[in-house]
Amino acid sequence: MKQDDSNATARRAAYSIAAGAVVGVTGSAEAAISYSGVQDLAIAQFSSQQLNLDGDAYNDILLKNYVFGGGNYQGAYVNFAPGKVVGFSAGLSYASALSAGDLIDASTTSGGPFQASMAYGGNNPNAEFNTASGAFIGLEFPIGGVSHFGWVRVTVDNAAGSFVINDWAYNSTPGAGLLAGQVPEPTSLGLLAAGAAGVAAMRRRQVA
Repeated sequence: MKQDDSNATARRAAYSIAAGAVVGVTGSAEAAISYSGVQDLAIAQFSSQQLNLDGDAYNDILLKNYVFGGGNYQGAYVNFAPGKVVGFSAGLSYASALSAGDLIDASTTSGGPFQASMAYGGNNPNAEFNTASGAFIGLEFPIGGVSHFGWVRVTVDNAAGSFVINDWAYNSTPGAGLLAGQVPEPTSLGLLAAGAAGVAAMRRRQVA
């Protein structure tokens, strides 16, 4: 259930303060960004949550909060090809815990897994979401068979079995990337706490 506007505004401000300075992005860099607003959806243990970022007939990413024999497990699964998350391989496939302002586009999802571990205690030692507060999952997902890019902000405490989906956004322009934390201009000055270096990277890529 969505919270009232005053609580949502307070949480949004807290996310921004925690991550760093808020920087505006104007013009085409943010015009096509679609943002969920603050949601704070808690996934119960032994459960999962589908997210439909663009509101079409298809869910885009499945986020898991399971309990296995080895303990609490959190993971991500992009439902349709050519979807994938920003991630890496280190014996197993892992999702990268992105920071505000990190670039999400074809260059950063290239070679990434469609199914990735986020946290599994000591069982998956390279996992980056064991204790993550407002970290970002970057993803590529299809709309009408064409790649789009987005982010999902999450807060995870693996030891406690806690998994909260804070909010999400995607770029509705086919093939166009975005920065982790980037939102439409009226919502919060274009970026939720992305630094100037991230803004510069986005602008350089648009010019190229």
